[in-house]
Amino acid sequence: MNILDYIRERWFCYRLKRQPVRAVLFPRWSNCHRVLVIYESDLLEKNQPIKQIVSQLQKEGKEVCTWGFLPLKQSRTAILPQSRILSKQDINWLYEPNKEVLQDLLSQRFDLLIDLTQEPCLTLQYLAMYANASFKTGRHIIEGVHDLMVDMPATDNPTPLFQQLLHFLQTIQSND
Repeated sequence: MNILDYIRERWFCYRLKRQPVRAVLFPRWSNCHRVLVIYESDLLEKNQPIKQIVSQLQKEGKEVCTWGFLPLKQSRTAILPQSRILSKQDINWLYEPNKEVLQDLLSQRFDLLIDLTQEPCLTLQYLAMYANASFKTGRHIIEGVHDLMVDMPATDNPTPLFQQLLHFLQTIQSND
């Protein structure tokens, strides 16, 4: 790890510790109406597994918003109200999203965040940290961001992670 990566990670940990404490209640799956899905975009920006996951959630009556990250200078995909792919032009040198991106993210309220990130990515960790979601789920990458984490190996396809998270969300009963 070079010194710049070390600084970036330390800055993220500092920002994470400064986040206000959230009241977390495990949601009943039927009460989750607005879902935010964050993911690593493929280079062609096709994201077929993500489209299938979104389709599955929409069939269950969920309103889905997707935010992806592509580590290129620019994204070719248009910014839509329910879908956005960030690129290097949307982040600063610490990999933190720009003010406009954060304002857009914070202006929306979600019942559930599903983080399909497979490998550590500071930009997506910032999105998960700042997202205005009542409950946050994802793969175990870093402590303190998600409320429910699944420990499983990284794969090229986010579908197994999604299926595992969905299993827990549908199986665990809550008193909300």
